[in-house]
Amino acid sequence: MWVILFKTLEGVDYYGDRPDAPEDGDPRAEFYDFDINREYWNILETDFINPVNDLCGSLLDFDEDDFFCVEQCVKLKTWIEKRFQQETCPALKPVYEKILEYAIKAIDLGTGIIIQF
Repeated sequence: MWVILFKTLEGVDYYGDRPDAPEDGDPRAEFYDFDINREYWNILETDFINPVNDLCGSLLDFDEDDFFCVEQCVKLKTWIEKRFQQETCPALKPVYEKILEYAIKAIDLGTGIIIQF
């Protein structure tokens, strides 16, 4: 499981209209690897994956990734900030925090992020 922040989209390969995930260590991207214990997968699905897919039109699922453009990152940022106003599963909170951090950076940079569960 990982999240990738694109620092730039310059020179990045594309698959259709979405950028390919660069190799770890590529200076055009920042990587965050994480693991969520399988016992929390149902919570992750109902608490994050399904609502974010509905909001952003994304196709997140387990063993799948999706690219979030700036517009989707704005929606994601707002959603996570509102989500933090409620109690959040302690096992998922660090992941949400990193996704929020990367979404904010992507908005500022005019790039995007890839999330893979």
